[in-house]
Amino acid sequence: MHLKQLSIALLLALSANSVHAMDLLDAWRAAQSKDPQFSAARAGAEAGKKKIDQAKALGLPQVTATAGTGAVNSYNKITNAQFSAPGLGSAGGAAFKTQTDLGVDLRWQVSAEQPLYNAERASTARQLNKQAQLADVKFSVDAQQLILRVAKAYFDVLLAEDTLASVKKQRAAVAQALAVAKGRFKEGDVAIIDTHEAQARDDALVSQEMEADSNYQLAQSVLMDLTGGNADSPLARPSEQANFQQLNSGELNDWLTLAQSNSPYLHLQQIKQGITHDEIDKHKSLTAPVLNLVAQAGGEELAGVSGANSELSNHSVSVGVQLTIPLFTGGMRNAKYEEAVALDTQAKDETEVMRQRAGQEARSAWMGVTVGKSKVKALEQALTSSKVKLDATELGREVGDRTTLDVLNAEQDYYNTRTELFRVRYQTLLSFLSLAATAGTLDEKHLADVNAILK
Repeated sequence: MHLKQLSIALLLALSANSVHAMDLLDAWRAAQSKDPQFSAARAGAEAGKKKIDQAKALGLPQVTATAGTGAVNSYNKITNAQFSAPGLGSAGGAAFKTQTDLGVDLRWQVSAEQPLYNAERASTARQLNKQAQLADVKFSVDAQQLILRVAKAYFDVLLAEDTLASVKKQRAAVAQALAVAKGRFKEGDVAIIDTHEAQARDDALVSQEMEADSNYQLAQSVLMDLTGGNADSPLARPSEQANFQQLNSGELNDWLTLAQSNSPYLHLQQIKQGITHDEIDKHKSLTAPVLNLVAQAGGEELAGVSGANSELSNHSVSVGVQLTIPLFTGGMRNAKYEEAVALDTQAKDETEVMRQRAGQEARSAWMGVTVGKSKVKALEQALTSSKVKLDATELGREVGDRTTLDVLNAEQDYYNTRTELFRVRYQTLLSFLSLAATAGTLDEKHLADVNAILK
C-alpha cells in the first residue's frame, strides 16, 4: 500500500514538473507561425520581391504574336496602269481586276520590340526596384512590431493576472476584517460602524474583481490569438528579486543619433521620397522621345471557295528602328511633371518630420527605461514601507489604537502600491524593447535579455 501511494505521488510530481511555463521567447516563436497579421506581412514581402523581376522585364524585348481568320468578299480593280515585262515590252493603260467571293482570309504576325531609349521605362524600373526595397524594409518593421505586440500582450496578461490576484487578496483581507469587526461588535468592543465600513469596502471590491477578471480574460484572448496558445498555460514572470537595474539603456545622445539615421520608419519614408523623385524624371520634356528596335514577320493567305476566284499570298519580314515623339498631349505631360515636383517636395518635408519623430520616440523610450528603473526601485521601497505600515495598523487595531477603517485603508494602500509596482516593471521592460525598435535594431537578442528577467 505504501509503495502504491509512493508511485502515485511520483507520477503527480512528474506531471507537475512537465508543465512548462511559456516565456516571452516561446510566445514570440509561436506568434511567428500563428499570427495572421505577421503571415500577411510575410506574403507582402514575397510579393515585393517580384517587383525586381518586373523592373528587369522593362529592359528586355517584348515579343507578341497575333493571328486571325475570317470570311471575305473582296473586289479590286486597277486601271491606267503601266505594264512591262522582259521579252514582252511595255504597254500603257493596262487594267487589272481581282475578285474573291466568300473567300477565307488567314493573317498572322510576330513582332519583337527592344527598347533602345525609353527614359520613362527606366524611371519606372527604378521605382519598381525601390518598391522592392520598400517591401523588404516594411517586413523588417513588421518583424520588430511582432516582437513589441507579443511583449505587450504578454505583459498585459501578467498585469491583469496580478491585478486580479491583488483584488482577490484584498477581498480576503476585507472578509477577515469584516469577521473580526462583527465578532468585536458582538462582544461590545467596537461600534457597528466598523462592520458597516468593512461591508462597504467588500461590496466595492466585488465590482473591482469582476472588472479585473474581465480584463484578464480579454488580455488572455489577445495573447492566444497571437500565439495560438492555451489559456490555461502558465506564463513565466519576473521574480520578486528580479534585478531591473541590469537593463542597460546607454546614453541618450547615442540613441538619438542612431534613431535619426537608422529608424526603419525613416528608411521607409526615404524610399518613398526616392519613388516620388523618379516620377519627376518620367515626365521631363527630355524623356519624351522613345526609340525602339522593331522586328516584324507576317503573312496573309486569301483564297476563294467558288470557281474563278483569285488567290492572294503575301509574306513580309522587316527590321528597323522606330522613334516616337509626343508633339501635343493637351498639357497632360506638363501637369504630371508639376504634380510630381509638388509631391517630391511634400515627400522631402515628410522625411524630415519622420526624422524628428524618430528622435522623439527614441527619447521617450529611453526615458521610459531610465525613469522606469528608478520608479521600480522607489516602488519596491514603498511596498516594503506600506507592508510595515499595514502590520503596524493591524497591531494598533488589536490594542484599540486603530479602527477597522484604518486597517482597510492601509490594506488598500499596500495593494495599490503592489499593483503599480507590477505595472511599472512591465512598462519598463516594454520600453527597453521599444528603445531598440526606434533604432531598427530590435531582434531576438533583446527579447532574450528581457526573457532572462522572467522565471
